[in-house]
Amino acid sequence: MSSTKSTIKKLFGQRMTTKISVPILIAMLLIPTMLASFDAYGQVVTVVPSGNGHLAITQTQDCFAPLTTVLDATYSGPVVVDSYWVDQGTSTDTDITSNPVKKEIGPGEGPSVFAVVFNNRGSVYPITSVTAFLNLPSGFAPTGESANPQLLQKYNQASRVTTNNVALGNYYGQVAPGASFTMYFNINVLPTAKVGTFSTTVVANYVQVGVVGQQCTSALLNVPFVLPGKVVLDASPVTSDLVPQSKDPISIEIDNKGSADATGVVATIVNLGNSKGSTGSNSGGSVVLQSSTTQLVNLGPNTFNLGTIPAKSKAVISTTVYPSTAASGSTQEVQLQINYQNAWGKLSTTNVSTGLVIAPNPPQSLSLSYLGNTTTPVITAALLDDLDFAVENNSTNPMSNIVISLVPQSTSVSIVGPSTWTIQNMSSGDRQVLNTKVYAANTLINTPTSFTLTANYISKGQAQTNSLTLGTFVVGDIKLQIYDLSVTSLGGTSTLAGNLLNQGSTTGLYTTIQLAPSQLIDAMRTARLANSTNDQQSFQSAQADQGSPATGSQGGQNFQGGQGSGGSGNGGQGFQGRGGQGGQGFQGRGGGPSQQFIGDLSPDSPIPFSIPIRGINLLTPGMYQVAFKVTYADDLKNFHNVVLNGTVAISKVPQTANQRNQQTSIFEQIPLPVMGVAGAGIAAAVVFLVRRKKSRSKKLQLLTKGDTDIVSIFDGVKKKDNES
Repeated sequence: MSSTKSTIKKLFGQRMTTKISVPILIAMLLIPTMLASFDAYGQVVTVVPSGNGHLAITQTQDCFAPLTTVLDATYSGPVVVDSYWVDQGTSTDTDITSNPVKKEIGPGEGPSVFAVVFNNRGSVYPITSVTAFLNLPSGFAPTGESANPQLLQKYNQASRVTTNNVALGNYYGQVAPGASFTMYFNINVLPTAKVGTFSTTVVANYVQVGVVGQQCTSALLNVPFVLPGKVVLDASPVTSDLVPQSKDPISIEIDNKGSADATGVVATIVNLGNSKGSTGSNSGGSVVLQSSTTQLVNLGPNTFNLGTIPAKSKAVISTTVYPSTAASGSTQEVQLQINYQNAWGKLSTTNVSTGLVIAPNPPQSLSLSYLGNTTTPVITAALLDDLDFAVENNSTNPMSNIVISLVPQSTSVSIVGPSTWTIQNMSSGDRQVLNTKVYAANTLINTPTSFTLTANYISKGQAQTNSLTLGTFVVGDIKLQIYDLSVTSLGGTSTLAGNLLNQGSTTGLYTTIQLAPSQLIDAMRTARLANSTNDQQSFQSAQADQGSPATGSQGGQNFQGGQGSGGSGNGGQGFQGRGGQGGQGFQGRGGGPSQQFIGDLSPDSPIPFSIPIRGINLLTPGMYQVAFKVTYADDLKNFHNVVLNGTVAISKVPQTANQRNQQTSIFEQIPLPVMGVAGAGIAAAVVFLVRRKKSRSKKLQLLTKGDTDIVSIFDGVKKKDNES
């Protein structure tokens, strides 16, 4: 019985084993490969195919980052190979692992892309579905996809080894054993970031493909996080304005305005002399030492080895250039090619431009100027006129071989004197005066003309030319003469007559004539004074003849001609209406000689004039000098005054009745009312004196009688005097 039971158990056990094993073997045969997937949220789903004695198993497990990862010889999985910054827009789709272009990034750069290169090391299995969490130092912040809050919340498996400042990166490709791949993180570089290398870590979650029972694996890896800084080179001139036609030393500053040092700097002048703003050709980087358009030549070195230019520092290059006259008054471009090693140590090249200012030539290196009373010369027609001008070296350079020529622009103008002058040398500030004589025909009267004054000279080895157009105006000549002077008397009025002749070549405009101080005027004034004195003496004699005292002679002291005010009646002091003190009576009776308007004085056409003059009959006959003041305007309406002298013969002129009346005694010149008052006064004085004389005689008679009382006599006389 016991043996039978044992046999049954063995048969039954074999059957059960067969029932279980067969389905597993079938499943393993139908699914020959293992399928593993890693969803987007950190969970691993592993499907192991049945067959080869294995059952089909599906596993789901979360990834938890390890506190440490030992990268020893037994480690297999991703490791960090390199890290650097790349251009914006770089991602897994544009992988540049095989040919990285490291970008310079400095503080305040803003949104940037940071690349971390991994390698699948020490594994015989490919890896896939890599998710990385990059811890960011201070001064950096995640941005873009790396700052997706939903993804950061899902991937909480790495929270125990990451900070709150984490950038997220994904790589969904499959990485073969020993191959490298790059993950990209979007990071905002803040202005507070510092240039340098930071120690930080990255958590990498991944899945190994082909491992039975595979689950998510996590590694904590160190990352060399570097902010390299940025080299920013610029150039600016140190030298101010350059002087044309001279060897001018120039200096140019090369300024590193960036945050990283530029090393191995070599600067080369590759283009010189193009007008700033124009496009210059520089094919193949060839050096242009001279510009054919602006004639700016580099006389010094054109390549400069500057070494290292630290951040926020400058280096200076110096050379010598020679600008020609064609470059004066312009800005010229200087193009520099600068080779240097950037913050990553990579050789870089940049082209920068700066400018030079070429000062203009002095507007009048050799100054030509007219010398005269006016800014514009005036030439008198039909006369030899002087024309003077000055030549002055007002530049800082000496001049030589100076040839100056004067050429009239009208054929009616001739240069009678020299027209060409040669000066061997003129130092700075030298000045010479040149003069000549010119002649203009009468046909040019009242018309402008001009001369061209040209100076050719050598300055700083270059031939130069300056010219001056000298505008002139041709006027006629006005030359006045007086002749045929005579004194005539008509109707009791004496006149001084004569003729005024213009012997010039043009008309004198708005002409007037009047007497000027002369011998004749002085003689007439003296005669008037003598005549007035005689009248005064005649008046005093008449008073004496009538018995009046000499005190009445005060009446002639106030003969102020022309005032016409009434007299005071005190002894003749009010005789103020006629005559005057001494010679002032000449002005009192009608004033001095008045101005006479003649008008236009045509050439060679005499015009007579006649000036009334009073008291000339008082003069002693003879020859007297006389002067006339003539005022006229020329063709330019400029007024001129000229005094013309002459001689006139004065003869004794028979007196007319009118003249005799004028020379009567002063009594006849006194107005009748005044004479009446004066006569009454004189009569009263005479009566008073006569009565007084009679009174004294009567007193004397009474005193001679013995019986007369003296007191009564004087009382009686006093009483009579009071009655009278």
